[in-house]
Amino acid sequence: MSSMTTVKSLCVAALFGSMLSPGGAMGASDAGAGTKTLISYFQPTPIACPLTSSTWGAAGVLPRDTCNGLEDATNKQYQYWDGKVFKGSDGKYHMYAGQWPQNKGFADWPSSVIAEAVSTGTVVGPYTLSTTTPFTGKEQNVTGAVLADGSYALLDSLGKGGTGNIYTSTSLADPWTSKGQFQITGGSTSTQTTENLTIWANADGSFEIMSRSFQEMVSASNILGPYTIKATVPSLQSQGYEDPVIWCSGGQYHLVANDYNARKANHYTSTDGINNWKNMGLAYDPTSDFVRYTDGTVNHWYKMERAGVVMENGHVSAFTFAVVDVDKNSDVANDTHGSKIIVVPFDGVAFDRENPGVGSAACPADSGSTPDAGPLGGSGGIGGDAGGATGTGGKIGSGGSAANGGTTGSGGRTGSGGSPTGGAQPAGGTGGASGSGGATSTGGRTGTGGSTGIAGSGGAASNGGTVASGGNLETGGRLATGGVLAVGGSIESGGAPDTGPTAMGGAAGTSGSDTAGTTSATDNTPGNGGCSCRLAGGRTTSHSGFALFAFIALARRLRARRRQ
Repeated sequence: MSSMTTVKSLCVAALFGSMLSPGGAMGASDAGAGTKTLISYFQPTPIACPLTSSTWGAAGVLPRDTCNGLEDATNKQYQYWDGKVFKGSDGKYHMYAGQWPQNKGFADWPSSVIAEAVSTGTVVGPYTLSTTTPFTGKEQNVTGAVLADGSYALLDSLGKGGTGNIYTSTSLADPWTSKGQFQITGGSTSTQTTENLTIWANADGSFEIMSRSFQEMVSASNILGPYTIKATVPSLQSQGYEDPVIWCSGGQYHLVANDYNARKANHYTSTDGINNWKNMGLAYDPTSDFVRYTDGTVNHWYKMERAGVVMENGHVSAFTFAVVDVDKNSDVANDTHGSKIIVVPFDGVAFDRENPGVGSAACPADSGSTPDAGPLGGSGGIGGDAGGATGTGGKIGSGGSAANGGTTGSGGRTGSGGSPTGGAQPAGGTGGASGSGGATSTGGRTGTGGSTGIAGSGGAASNGGTVASGGNLETGGRLATGGVLAVGGSIESGGAPDTGPTAMGGAAGTSGSDTAGTTSATDNTPGNGGCSCRLAGGRTTSHSGFALFAFIALARRLRARRRQ
């Protein structure tokens, strides 16, 4: 094997070794592919009021933000359950929940009525309880949907008292009108057919209701029905599951079902919302740390039920949960325990982008594809992973997809500074086409000085080159920083430095990202570098004439030895 081949082999081996290592460009980035489940998209919760331990609750839910969601912090008047949140045309968030007196404990929940509370700030709160309610009678499992014409509907499940009352409002500021009970035809019904209902209004004008027993009922055009029982979800019936919530986003239907005994929930998807529900894994788990504040504080509620989704611009921006700090039987009258509604932000934009469906007339694939900047969640949110797609400041702010910390995190796809700063526009600047921090790591595909910085610092394959830091294959020139053969002459380290035609640092730059070696050239003529694997740490030389002389001398010595 020739000296040139040996040096090239060493360089290639070093290059591929770095690429396949856990921290290399092709290493850990794919380790978690396909393993994210719904629980992975919950975000840290902004703090509406200072966290406090001076309120009711078991140790696991202290300290907490009593302004998050809806609760009676004094624990003297009310308990709350269910919870449905709409964002109104007035920009306010309106929550509808079941409310009953605290002095009878959790067991008095069948006596609850519908209460309304409003947040003028963000979806997490603080919510102010309305002094009056437009609803009459007892409440059972209130939920609702936004209709195709932009109006709103509430569904009050009645259980044994009937199918369920429907209320509608053209605007959440306008009065609610009782439309009566919805009707069911076909198939067998039971008490559970009308308990813990969830309703969804499809884009094609049809409606779907799913019950506690996971019977799926569809009405072609009228919210009052008649609803025809189309199917059931047999894998969920009689398995301890309840509290379904369904919605459509990103071109497919989603279902979250709570396992009452296990105290956790699973997530399912379907192309038509009726058939072939596929188990996608864990949706939420109260024993995990997914209910966490932006300061790192974690709350662990004993039970989290009646999940609900808050839809904004076609994506889920938050989940609501009815929570209790102890077992329901342990929450008795006038004690230090209670129940409330909490709101947990959710990155629905990333969720739909990373879990796309095929779409249909009833559930379009492009629903909410360009969400507006909002106060929370989504691409206009204040949460999200560090600098991620839902980072602070949203789509055009710091942390958004075109600003500080692009779509894949801090220093992500558009990098620190993103396209507007240090982007493709400067012809020879230090910020390349993707800014500082390229597509895969610091000094990514174009690196500092990137592809447009032909005459700039770093050049086409400079600091943070195409594959590794440095040139196209390694640090330095086309192959390295040294001469034709190696670092500092033929093979040995420490060859004499020189000022040759090839610059230290690659095709057009000043240096590779490997700090080894000493810059020896000032001429930036691309393509003449050798391999700078630095066999022993000497200086580099780029004098091609000297290298050629060394090669000839070495060849003569080897030939003389063979003759001996």
